[in-house]
Amino acid sequence: MFLSVSSIVSLQGAQAQEKEPGTVPDKVKNTRTIQAYFIGFEMGDYAHAVVRRANRKRSSFFLGGPVELEYFLAAHKDKPLLLTYQVVDSSIPEAGGVMTIERLVSAKFGNESNADWWKRVGRSSDVDSLRKKYDALVERATIK
Repeated sequence: MFLSVSSIVSLQGAQAQEKEPGTVPDKVKNTRTIQAYFIGFEMGDYAHAVVRRANRKRSSFFLGGPVELEYFLAAHKDKPLLLTYQVVDSSIPEAGGVMTIERLVSAKFGNESNADWWKRVGRSSDVDSLRKKYDALVERATIK
C-alpha cells in the first residue's frame, strides 16, 4: 500500500482546525513569511512550532497545517527555513473565546516546500513506515 497525501490524518493540525458547533469560523487577517530555524515543538492544549529568527529571538506558532508540515519541520530541524504563517482570529475554547493567533501553514527548505517534500517522501513508503519514522522524529524534536 502506498501513501497518498490525503490518506494521512493530521496529528494536531486537523484537530486544531476543527471547530465545535456554534463557534465562530476563523478569520485570516494577514499572511506573512519569515526566515528562521526550527528549534522544536512545544505541546500544551495545542502543538506549537518554536523557531529562532536571525536576530536570535524565539517565536512560537500554532500548528495549523497537515501532518506533513510537522514531519517536514522535524526532518529539517536546525536548518534555515522559509516559513509562512497567518495572523488569524480563531475560536480558542481554552482561552475563553476568539483570540488573535499566529498559525504556521507552510515551510520551505531551499526550493522544496513541505507539500512537495511530502509528495516525494510519500511516494516510496507505506503509511505505517512513514508514521513510525516521522512520529519518532517529532517526539525527539519535542521540547520537554
